Amino acid sequence: MAGEDVVLKCNIAELYSPCSTVAWLRVIPENATITLTDRLQIDPHHSSKKSSSICTGVIANSTVLDSSTYYCAAVHSRFAHIGNGSRVIVKERTVLPVIDILTPLITNGLLVPIQCVVNGVEASRVQMFWTVDGRKEKGQPVLSHGNDGDIQIARNQILITAKEWERMVQCVCVVEFGGQLYTKTLQPLDAPGVCYAVKYMYLSVGLICGLLLLITVIIYRLRRKPF
Repeated sequence: MAGEDVVLKCNIAELYSPCSTVAWLRVIPENATITLTDRLQIDPHHSSKKSSSICTGVIANSTVLDSSTYYCAAVHSRFAHIGNGSRVIVKERTVLPVIDILTPLITNGLLVPIQCVVNGVEASRVQMFWTVDGRKEKGQPVLSHGNDGDIQIARNQILITAKEWERMVQCVCVVEFGGQLYTKTLQPLDAPGVCYAVKYMYLSVGLICGLLLLITVIIYRLRRKPF
């Protein structure tokens, strides 16, 4: 993966030569030629200055441009011995978008806003739309800015009717990134039933606390009242 070190080994056991005699060659794909390269450096921790059977070459902090075929070449007497070659493929790290759907806890009015939030990737490379109950909705982009003014998070919002919200229509946020489509579906746990359950739970707790407080006050007054 890009950013990692590439480690190649060259076996010169039959040459009885030090690793200092080893050079690294690279295939130039544009013109199919081989040339010396300084991207592969002999690793002193793995290759002794004295006679050694295995010499190690390292490409530090590799990039996609380092992808190629590399050959080790060792000079012995008047001859140069070239290895069989090693194919190196360096790939960019795979970054996946993180998708969340935000819904209101309390709904009032005829329309309910639902927002899809994408982070973890470059927002300018993200395209978003929705499918609501099978129909495609473009939605409205909502831009979020960092302290320096750069867009940090991609957001897209749609408005569904209160009736659709109550009957829990299927809302799917579709995100296009890097030529791939990623989806996030509004789960039933995010739908109004749970919101109402949470609201009623808080109301019940409030009523119980109020009742307990009233009973405490009555008991306190009865204890202070003389018989």
